[in-house]
Amino acid sequence: MANNRISRWGQVKVYLGKCFRLFGTEKQWKNFISTFIIVVLIAIVTGDDMFDAYNATRKGAFALVCACIWIGIFNSIQSICRERAIIKREHRSGVHISSYIFAHVIYEFFVCSVEAFIVLLVTVVRYINQIPDVHVITIFPIDLFFAFLLIIFSSDALALLVSSGVKSEQMAMTIMPFVLIIQLLMAGLVFELEGFTEKLSTLTISRWGLNAICVISGAEDLKYNPMVEEIADGIESTAGNLFSLFGRLILFTIIYIVIAIILLNRVDSDQR
Repeated sequence: MANNRISRWGQVKVYLGKCFRLFGTEKQWKNFISTFIIVVLIAIVTGDDMFDAYNATRKGAFALVCACIWIGIFNSIQSICRERAIIKREHRSGVHISSYIFAHVIYEFFVCSVEAFIVLLVTVVRYINQIPDVHVITIFPIDLFFAFLLIIFSSDALALLVSSGVKSEQMAMTIMPFVLIIQLLMAGLVFELEGFTEKLSTLTISRWGLNAICVISGAEDLKYNPMVEEIADGIESTAGNLFSLFGRLILFTIIYIVIAIILLNRVDSDQR
């Protein structure tokens, strides 16, 4: 494809063009349909007390976080490893791995933005009569959109990391369930976390994504049954708290991208 006579940004543009061509030729837009179906199913099974009662809001938020993480991981879990042989050849001809990854990051941000809007649209339509009158940073729908976007995009970046570190699509799909299980178990809703698991949960997208949605929903001010569940820490509906939660998700995304570049730079050492 490219060689060392093309600038890094030039290589980004070449690969970005390739990504968008594949979006049409391989009908990757069908992922939007699956996103819509997943969120509609969640909207059907979540209770009518979503945004009205604490427990229902937490459980509904957890379901939405699970969906966003699944959507993000599924976006790119195979996108790098399936081209590994091509990347190896082109890297030896002068292609910068960072350019290749950044092209995918830009493309995936576009895809995640559309998916986040779909999740938001279905959620708002489902609970149109229960939209909370909460203004944390901006208005409720905009704050919620950015929460969905950051959860999906950070999960997508995590999948890019995995896809950059494995040598085959089969291995990527083998690892994917373990990545998902860790995220879901460590969210802090289904199981009480203590000691090591509590510390491990601080490294997961699910914990901070769940808290972000609860903050935006004003969950701390909702009535709840204290016999069922304690109010979770870290869900105060303040702009500073939400900025902190968003910042963690952005930091995760940056770390995943950097590690993906480091791992893929070792492509020349593949023994095939």
